Amino acid sequence: MDVRKYFKDSDIKRIVVGRIPKNTDLLTGIKEVCKSYDISHGYIASLIGSLKNARFVYAINDEKANMGIRYSDPVLLDGPLEILAGQGIIGLEDTDELSVHLHMLISDEKMRVFGGHFIDGGNDVLVTAEIIIHEIDEVENRRVYDEDTGFLLFKVR
Repeated sequence: MDVRKYFKDSDIKRIVVGRIPKNTDLLTGIKEVCKSYDISHGYIASLIGSLKNARFVYAINDEKANMGIRYSDPVLLDGPLEILAGQGIIGLEDTDELSVHLHMLISDEKMRVFGGHFIDGGNDVLVTAEIIIHEIDEVENRRVYDEDTGFLLFKVR
């Protein structure tokens, strides 16, 4: 097994508990929370709430892709939708723009569960989204194109 140790001693610098209000795009709201607390590197420890609609992708087979998979076309779901669980990584693009890599499980009113990689736009909060963010000290997450996989990945520095 290829295990890479990127850092030695990292601590949680701060824990931020926030609420993203209704009618706010979820990823935009997460970025606004991070910007208001000057968080550039961290992770989403917990995310629950509800959405009016959802927009996400998931892995599908593709023999032509580097790793034999690629992301699907965006899935668009109308709500009401319950956010059952969410977690993610917070870092910076090479352009220093804030980047959120968010995976979630959601359920619809028929109790069907969906999950995947949620993307910017089309994830409007219905009532609220409650989030806990852990800011990481001594670590830098940079999202860059990875030649081996063909995906944008966070590289830990």
